Amino acid sequence: HSATTLALDSATTTALDSATTTSAHDSTTSALYSATTTSALDSATTSHIHASTSSALESATTSSLHTATTSALNSATTSAFDSTTTSALHAATTSAINEATTTAMNEAITSVLNA
Repeated sequence: HSATTLALDSATTTALDSATTTSAHDSTTSALYSATTTSALDSATTSHIHASTSSALESATTSSLHTATTSALNSATTSAFDSTTTSALHAATTSAINEATTTAMNEAITSVLNA
């Protein structure tokens, strides 16, 4: 009777130890797998967000710089063109008026003197 009890105790203890060890091992493995997967996902997500954010910022910055540069160049070019054109037209008009006026006055004076 005593030997049977000892054998049953021993077998039960071994089975319980084995089951407990397996359960603990499974729990630990699951926890480690979960932590590793979460960490990998966090890292991948962070990297993706960083890449997307960088790309969006670069695009916005490039677009903004392009717009500002184009606007500044257009303004400067228009201003320079307006200034040059106005100056040239003024000079040409003034010269033509002066020449026409001088010629007309000379002709009038000559006509009066010849009369």
